[in-house]
Amino acid sequence: MKKIGLLTREKIVEELKERVASTEGLFFVGFNKVGAFPFNTLRNNLRDSNATVFVTKNSLFKKAFGELGWEDVNDFLDDETGAVFVNDKDVVKPCKVLVEFAKESEALTIKGGRIKDKKVTSKDVSAFAKLPSKEVLLGTAVSALASPLSGFANALNQIILKFVWAITEVKNTKDKK
Repeated sequence: MKKIGLLTREKIVEELKERVASTEGLFFVGFNKVGAFPFNTLRNNLRDSNATVFVTKNSLFKKAFGELGWEDVNDFLDDETGAVFVNDKDVVKPCKVLVEFAKESEALTIKGGRIKDKKVTSKDVSAFAKLPSKEVLLGTAVSALASPLSGFANALNQIILKFVWAITEVKNTKDKK
């Protein structure tokens, strides 16, 4: 018969593996001297951007990630570490939240993480935070595609307008005579 502590650790490892399977991105943060109230504020801000924070012992993180073949993230697992799981295709929003919070609270450190199967550093996370949101990028792409079409439509419209202006001028000169 297994002890309760061992069962609890096994359950946590299984939950971590399930979360990793369903996540778009995973970031590690150090929160050694972050108070409870600011940390809860961070949790709420991350929840608004479809991300959640998971905190457990580093040994359980290492066990779960080792079973998944993610040994390359073990260098992020020192001191007190929290894992931020991104549950949305847009990983930029949580990056913005983390970087903004790290600026306000110098106690929070961004260690790095993974997006899909690629390891990212804290500098990469900061670079992602500087990117515009998905909606802005889509709007820019649409306007870039629509710009030549609207220019063509304006050119055709100018030809018609010039023709109308010419007829109007001819009519005005005939009326004056």
